[in-house]
Amino acid sequence: MTILGIFLNKEMRTGANRRYLELMESLAAKGNRVYVIMNTLLEYTPVSFTKIPLTVPYKRRGFPPASFLFRKAVKRCYDSEIRPVLEQAGGVEWVHIHGDMHLNAALYLCSVTGAPLFYAFRCNDITRARILRKSGSLSFREYLFSLLYEQVNRRREKLVARKARLTAFQNICDRDLYCERTGADKNTTVIIPGNIGLPRCTPEWENANKETSPEKLVFAGGVSLSKGLFHMLQTLSLVVDNTGRKIHLSVLGRGSESDLAAAKEAAEKLKVLDLISFEGYVNPPFPFFASCGLLVYPTLYDAFPDTVLEALHCGCPVIATNVGGIPDILPQECLFENGHPEQTAALIQRCIEDNGFYLHIRECCLQRAERFRFDWAQVWQDTMYGVKGIKY
Repeated sequence: MTILGIFLNKEMRTGANRRYLELMESLAAKGNRVYVIMNTLLEYTPVSFTKIPLTVPYKRRGFPPASFLFRKAVKRCYDSEIRPVLEQAGGVEWVHIHGDMHLNAALYLCSVTGAPLFYAFRCNDITRARILRKSGSLSFREYLFSLLYEQVNRRREKLVARKARLTAFQNICDRDLYCERTGADKNTTVIIPGNIGLPRCTPEWENANKETSPEKLVFAGGVSLSKGLFHMLQTLSLVVDNTGRKIHLSVLGRGSESDLAAAKEAAEKLKVLDLISFEGYVNPPFPFFASCGLLVYPTLYDAFPDTVLEALHCGCPVIATNVGGIPDILPQECLFENGHPEQTAALIQRCIEDNGFYLHIRECCLQRAERFRFDWAQVWQDTMYGVKGIKY
């Protein structure tokens, strides 16, 4: 099978970026002919797939938008740089992308190659924006921009519904909301959740966590509102007040200087700053997950967080908000409601004071981890072969 991908980002900013390239590498390693159009501004040497290099300068969140520049570059270079490679490969059977930045470029490639589009949503932007607006954290300008940009996302969803042969989601909730908004047939969609597997989740970290109490907490996800850090700080303050114990919190993730300063100021006001270590961006995070008593993940929205899967790989117990795809990962007793730090604190306090409950949470997470130890690339490959009807 011949698969054409696009990754014209000039940096690897997110886990989703990393996962996409890992997928294309794995599909190529399985014997598929995989070509990825890549930006020469990104330092990346493929191991298994073939790179088609293009140089596309752009400014993140600048004007014109990167998606416009990507399509323009692909169209300009198609005859000279892209088509000869694809002709030598004997044509393309799928154009496969993750996320909206490359949608316009992908649709152009579908039009000139005749290949169908397999589009993967990595985030429900409409739901996420609504949660942020409801949180009351946005400035008036940010609030207005969010309302306007929701219309852009709605038009994009409808475009995908019209143009994509197949659309993937990470969880059932996001898929159902998309079908309601666009009228898309569920038979043109597929649920492919994240997994626990190589190359990220290596054997030496599997069930490495042997902690027996939850008095060392980890928060991972960035110093930002959308990942729920301020919720976590309020929770920590409540737990300390209610239990009288000095609970330590490690905060993993990057953030701007202003966000970090605001977080430290909030922690100081809550009288917990001396209990927190701000570790910055940690890659990989497995040493922390292997040595803490509990990962607390109070995100406002997440489609299917790699952070939770990575903690489960280590055998680390996890509690998290019941939003996005998280209820598809964790059992009910590990979930709490978004925006209710007192509920989160009560759950942590119960883990501290009732060791039997804590060990139950631990066992639940160990069992759930096994559900996600599967070959991710094989699922994508089987899905593409199934739709095309190719025997292998």
